[in-house]
Amino acid sequence: MPVFGAHGEGGGLSEAAAHTLEWTLAGVAVLTAAAGFFIAFWLYLRQPGKPAQLAKSLEGVYTTLYNKYYVDELYAAAVVRPLVWLSENVLWKVVDVEAIDGTVNGLAHGATAVGDTVRHTQSGNTRSYAVWVVVGALAIILIIFWPALHTFVAPAQAAVTK
Repeated sequence: MPVFGAHGEGGGLSEAAAHTLEWTLAGVAVLTAAAGFFIAFWLYLRQPGKPAQLAKSLEGVYTTLYNKYYVDELYAAAVVRPLVWLSENVLWKVVDVEAIDGTVNGLAHGATAVGDTVRHTQSGNTRSYAVWVVVGALAIILIIFWPALHTFVAPAQAAVTK
């Protein structure tokens, strides 16, 4: 079946034709590799001065091929430099320094301020500490028993108003 196209189309190659095409393309690849090997053997081992002559006579082509069609430079300009700029100016300076560090430092300053404020409530007077313990205990008892008190007080008030 063809890779691209709807299933059921009859436009694909037969199995025999596909197998023949596969062997043909494999043969072309092997012949190309062998030709490259023999050209390199001839240029670099048989005539060592020939590559320099070819480079000089085809300077523009040589420079383009030597610089790999300037793909690295294009990639650096189109991808790497924008990502570095984004990383430095947005992710580092805004997200990391201002958002994350600002949040953590703000929480630390807030905790310090709360601690400094609460510190002034510590007088060292044990009688005042005992009073605060009793007040806290009464508040907890009131919170625990509030629903029960409310159910007893409401019927009593209703009986008084009748």
